[in-house]
Amino acid sequence: MLNYLKRQKIFFTYVLIGTIATILDMSVLYLLSDLLHINYIISNCISVFSGISLSFFLNSRYNFKKTDRIGIKFIYFASVCLIGMLVGSTIFIFLYENLGIYKFIAKAISVAIAGILQFLFNKNVTFR
Repeated sequence: MLNYLKRQKIFFTYVLIGTIATILDMSVLYLLSDLLHINYIISNCISVFSGISLSFFLNSRYNFKKTDRIGIKFIYFASVCLIGMLVGSTIFIFLYENLGIYKFIAKAISVAIAGILQFLFNKNVTFR
């Protein structure tokens, strides 16, 4: 039972950190593109990198408590995040265009699926 609770805590913390990182990502995107009028593609690249970096730092330090080989773990983590974005986008497009699911519901489903896959990979590979 204790092991189950520990796994639940790790997953909940992962979701919480992901939410915080997403808020940072969106805030940086808004700041750069809307307030500073920097090209939206450049702004998005910077904002995504800032969200991934914060998520990695918080997960490695506070959630998984693994701070060794930080450089290689960051490469794994960032790769998983970018692949997750591609998987999530593919799922979103399929649900929205082929099944006619309302776009915000399709987006929520795709984010949840990609997030769970990212969690499993990061838990079992990046931070094992």
